[in-house]
Amino acid sequence: MSYVTTINDTYIEEGETIINGIKLRKFQEELFDSLGKYDRILLRAPTGSGKTFTLILGAIKSYIEGTLYPVVGIYPSRALVYDQARSVNETLTRMGLNKEGEKFTGRLYINGEDKGDFSIKIHVLTSEVKEIPKEFQFPTSPSIVFTVPEYPYMFMTGMNKQNVASQVLEASMKYNFEEAIKSLSLRRGEVRELLNYFSVFFNGYWFIDEFHLYSGIARNSMLTLVEMYEKFNSVVKGNKTIVFSSATPVPININKVLDVKTSEKGSKVRKRTRVIFHLAKGNPQEELVIHISEKKNADTKTAVIIDRVYYVAELCKKVNDAAVVWGLDKSFGNCRKVNKGLEKENFIIGNQAMSFGIDLDLDEGFIHAHDAETLIQRLGRFGRHGEGEAEVLVFIDAKAKVVDELRKIDKELNYDDFLNLINKIYERRVDDKLDEIFFSKIRHDVLIRAFSLIYAISQGEQVYNLVKSWYPQNVDSLKIRPAYEDYFYVFAYRPGNLKGQWCDGGSDELFSMIRNFKYREDGCFTNETLKESPGIIPRKTDNVKCSFMTFEEFNTKLGPRLVLKKQGYSILMGGMKEFKDSYVVLLTKDCVNWNNFSEMAKLVSTYENAIPIYKDDEMKVVIGLALFI
Repeated sequence: MSYVTTINDTYIEEGETIINGIKLRKFQEELFDSLGKYDRILLRAPTGSGKTFTLILGAIKSYIEGTLYPVVGIYPSRALVYDQARSVNETLTRMGLNKEGEKFTGRLYINGEDKGDFSIKIHVLTSEVKEIPKEFQFPTSPSIVFTVPEYPYMFMTGMNKQNVASQVLEASMKYNFEEAIKSLSLRRGEVRELLNYFSVFFNGYWFIDEFHLYSGIARNSMLTLVEMYEKFNSVVKGNKTIVFSSATPVPININKVLDVKTSEKGSKVRKRTRVIFHLAKGNPQEELVIHISEKKNADTKTAVIIDRVYYVAELCKKVNDAAVVWGLDKSFGNCRKVNKGLEKENFIIGNQAMSFGIDLDLDEGFIHAHDAETLIQRLGRFGRHGEGEAEVLVFIDAKAKVVDELRKIDKELNYDDFLNLINKIYERRVDDKLDEIFFSKIRHDVLIRAFSLIYAISQGEQVYNLVKSWYPQNVDSLKIRPAYEDYFYVFAYRPGNLKGQWCDGGSDELFSMIRNFKYREDGCFTNETLKESPGIIPRKTDNVKCSFMTFEEFNTKLGPRLVLKKQGYSILMGGMKEFKDSYVVLLTKDCVNWNNFSEMAKLVSTYENAIPIYKDDEMKVVIGLALFI
C-alpha cells in the first residue's frame, strides 16, 4: 500500500543586497547585520536555504570591520566537513575570487560598490591534520575553518603538546584551584602556548550546524565547548557570536531567533518533489532492500539512506555498483567506500553519515527514518537544485495513525504543510539523557577546570580571582591511565576508539561490526552479515553499580560473558583483545533518568558503544548498561 503527494516548489524571501553577483536572501541579510550584536543566534531554516553561505558572510563581516576574526563551522561528521568545504570553495569561485592554494583572493563588491582587495583562507581541520598551519595562527586576512566537534578539544589540550596538556588534565582531576596552580611547575610560556592554540578557535564567529542532531554525551561535549568559548570571550573583548543552526528547538538560552519561513515566491530553495509513502507491514528497512534491485534511472543521481549497517551491507550485495557512505572504512559487496568526491557519483548508499546536510544534486531517493527530525533531515538531501521534479520513496511502518493521516493528504502540499504532516505521522526523537549522567557531569567539570588552569597560568595572578569563579568545585575523580591518548578518548568522547579485526585483513569500528557481522571464535569478523543484539551476563550481579572504571576492573568485578544469541554462543570478555584497553561507564536505573530502564538501555545499545547487562541467561531482565570508551 502506498500514498502519494507532491511538495510544491519552495521559495524563501529575497533580500536587497548583492555581493559579488550573489543576491542575498532576507535571512542572510538579517544574520549579517546581527553578527557581533548578539551572543547566541538560533537559525531555523529549510534545508538548501543557504545556511553554509553564512560562513562567507561572517568572513566578509570580519574583513569590513577589520577584526580578522576566524569563522569556525562545526559539523557532526567528517563527510559533511569535506562536503561543506567543497561547497564554499565552489561559491567563492562563483563570486569571482581566484584560488591560490588554500586562499581565495579578488575584489569585493557590495551592491556595486568596490570594497577593495579581499581574501579568505580556507582550512579543513579533522583528526587527519596534525598541526595548525602557521598562516592561520598569525592571520593577515579572514579565514573559514571547517571542523568536527572533538577537534577543538585537541587544540585545548595542545597539538604536539601532549606532555604539558596531560599534566594540566591530571591536576584538573585531582586538585582544587590553588593546589592545581601550585602543582603545575611548568613554565608559563609552555602553558601560554596551549592558550594560543586554544584561542585560534575561540576568537571569532562560530557556526554550529545541525545542532538538533546532537544528543547524549556528544551534546554535553558541544555545550561544554560553548561554555569555554563564552568564558574566553567574556575576558577577551570583542563582539563574538555563536550561530546555532537547528531544525527544532534546542535546550539552550538564545538571544535572537531567525525563523526562516517559506513563501510562494522569492528565491527558490527546493524543486517540486513527489513523495511516495510505502507502508511496510514488516521491517521498513528490510522491505526497502527488497524493493531496490538496482539504480533505475541511469541519468538521475540516486541515493538510498537507511539506518542499520546490516541493511546497507545487504543492499551492497544486490546492486551492480554504488558508492557507500557509512561508519566502516571498507568497501563491501559491490559498493565502493567513498569519502570525497561524492558529487561525481550517480548512485550512493548510506546511513546516518548521509543525513548530515550533504549538498548533492539528488533527484531520486529511497529513505527510512525512525523519527520526524531524521525524516526531514534525510528528505532534505533531495530536490535541492535546478528545475524539474525529484521523487522520493519513503518506507514507513503501517501503523494505524500513519494510515489515518495519509488517507487525508492532498495531492499537492506546500513545504510547511508537509512538515506538519511529518510531525503527525512520526514520533519525536527519544532523548536518551546521557548528557545528564554522572560521567558527563564529571567530564564537563574537568574540562572546564583544565581550561581555567590554562587561562590562569597563561595570564598570571591578576586573573586568579576571576578564574576561581569558573573553576568547578568538588569534582569526583575519574581514574584514567595517565596517557594523553586515554585523556583524549575520554574527554573528547571519541567513539570509534575500539576496533575489531576483519578476518580478511584490516580493522574497523568494533560496535558496527559486532552488531552487523558474524564474529568468529578465533577473534575476527567475517563478511557474513548478521543482525546481532549482543548482551552481557555477569557472574557477579551484585557489582552492577553506577561507576566508571577500566575494562580490567570491570572484568574483575563482574566476570562478564558476552552473549551473541543469534550466533548461538558466548565468550568470556576477559579474553577478548578488542576491549582490553577500554573504559566502561556502568549505568543502572539509579543513575539515569529513564522511565523504562530496560527499553532505553536496549535502544541506546543500537547506536552507542554500549551493551545491555542482563540478570541471567534468559536475557529478559536488563539490570545495567555498559558504555565503552
